[in-house]
Amino acid sequence: MALPAAVQAEYVKIIDTILASSDLNTISEKRIRKGLQQAVNHDITPQKDVIKPLIMARFDKFIADQNALAETNGRVADVTNDSESPKATQSQDSMDPAPVAKREGSEKEESSEAVDAAPPKKRRKRTPVDDDAAFAAKLQAEENVRARPTRGGGPKKVAPIKKKKTPKKKTAVRVDAADDSDLDSEAAEKKVNRSGGFHKPLTLSAPLSALLDGQLQLSRPQTVKQIWEYVRRHDLQDPGDKRWIRCDEALRAVFKSDKVHMFTMNKLLAQNLYSPDE
Repeated sequence: MALPAAVQAEYVKIIDTILASSDLNTISEKRIRKGLQQAVNHDITPQKDVIKPLIMARFDKFIADQNALAETNGRVADVTNDSESPKATQSQDSMDPAPVAKREGSEKEESSEAVDAAPPKKRRKRTPVDDDAAFAAKLQAEENVRARPTRGGGPKKVAPIKKKKTPKKKTAVRVDAADDSDLDSEAAEKKVNRSGGFHKPLTLSAPLSALLDGQLQLSRPQTVKQIWEYVRRHDLQDPGDKRWIRCDEALRAVFKSDKVHMFTMNKLLAQNLYSPDE
């Protein structure tokens, strides 16, 4: 569908106006179409397929006109520059050298006069009155600082560290200093009663009693401890493997073997310990 000649002419005028007032680096077909829609009083959506090539054609023509105008301006500038002769410029400068020298001389005189005209700044002499006033002001400032210390300006007071008081244990009954009966009873209560369980005294067999210097009753831990003391005292451990004990005549009577392992010793020792009730 082609646009009527009058409508196309109207659209061309609006499109050219939008291109003239837009940045060609950021302008787009969609933006030009939106500007055309705002300029007319009717909906141009049904004419979108016809308006799009019209916008592209006007954009190409606008770019071509801009390039032609720039090329024309460049040629005019070249012709103008070529028309100016360097000889004419040189002759014009060489026609009257006197004014140039006179102008340079006048400029130097003006600069020197400007330097001479600037009066030197007078430094104000300090008098003893000024010194006394400055010293009095300094003393007054120091006095103000001492008299009215600012918040946080003085030394900070360190809060004393509170020592934690250990609560004293209250005793229900006061003990007389001369009465030691309660202390003796408490000491007796603190003694551990090691007469039961593993510490129960057991009767030793005759060979074991002979081995342990005639002891008749010992607990199992005491018996094992004394046997190890006997082994170390007589150097009866095997040098190659100290877990093995070489039995002498006294140990052989107890364990019925020439050599006994340290873990087997406790098992064989049970055969030589009896309950006192038996």
